[in-house]
Amino acid sequence: MKRVKWSEIGMGALFFLYGLSGVADGELYNRGVLIPCPRYFGAALMLFGVAIPVMAWFLRSPSRKRKDEEK
Repeated sequence: MKRVKWSEIGMGALFFLYGLSGVADGELYNRGVLIPCPRYFGAALMLFGVAIPVMAWFLRSPSRKRKDEEK
C-alpha cells in the first residue's frame, strides 16, 4: 500500500507551481479577475501544495492506524 498517491503528488505540484508563478510574476488571476495581494496568495498556494502530500503521508501512516484500532 502506498502512503501517497500519484494524484496527490500531482495536485500538490500544480498548486506549488501556480503559487510560484504568482510569487515570481506578481500577478495572479482567477477566471480572468486579478487576485489582490498575489505574492501572499501565491505563497499560501505553495504552502498548500507542499502540505497536501505531507498530510496524506501522515494520515496514512501505519502508527496512526494502530492507535485508531486500539480504541
